[in-house]
Amino acid sequence: MLKSGTLITVKREADKKKNAVYHGPRFDVYAEDEHGTIYDLEMQNQNHHDIEKRMAIYQGNLEKQALYAGQSFSDRRQTVVLFLCDHDVYNLNRVHYQLIPQLVGYPEILVDNGETNVIVNLKGDASKQAALNQEMLTYFNDGTVTGKFSAALDRAVREVKNDVKKGENYMTIEEYAARQSAYAREEERAEKEAQTIKGLVTLNLDKDQIIKFLIDNFNLDKQEALAAYERVMATA
Repeated sequence: MLKSGTLITVKREADKKKNAVYHGPRFDVYAEDEHGTIYDLEMQNQNHHDIEKRMAIYQGNLEKQALYAGQSFSDRRQTVVLFLCDHDVYNLNRVHYQLIPQLVGYPEILVDNGETNVIVNLKGDASKQAALNQEMLTYFNDGTVTGKFSAALDRAVREVKNDVKKGENYMTIEEYAARQSAYAREEERAEKEAQTIKGLVTLNLDKDQIIKFLIDNFNLDKQEALAAYERVMATA
């Protein structure tokens, strides 16, 4: 996931919301390493079922700094978005998940676009991970600093907590209320989908029939319906 031995320079929270119309992210922790790779580390303590789309937005903003004017596209700096979650997003009991683009119809062909997207399950078994990843999981689970990487993260976290200019770094009451309302609607929709899928399973409908029902009745595309089905069946 991360290369062991990489030294990372960590900065305080960076605010990229410069437009009143379009959404701009507020990076929890922004970092760069000695190879020029750019990192965004985000903490996530609730599953709002939108993490992939959020990653795309954060990547879009990191990419603005990944290439200087006049440079060749081959010189693009690597950008890494790392979401640290205190829950297992996909319920597959993995410590981390890496999301990668693939060529449709040829899953063995991976597309290298300079982006890396990783979801870390902080409740996973750190003993199965490389030393650097163990250090990160230990820090975010109990706050223990065990090396240079976690020490840099700890300094950044303390800077954010001590920042007296929180007014320009955190969302307004209106933004917060709108986002919470949207999340509530999403949770209600997801729960309705889950109950429907469970009901259709008890009626002995097969996977394809259930997915078709979701597409026809919940205004989902095939990929969304499949994801909803697999999410429910993984916890059944």
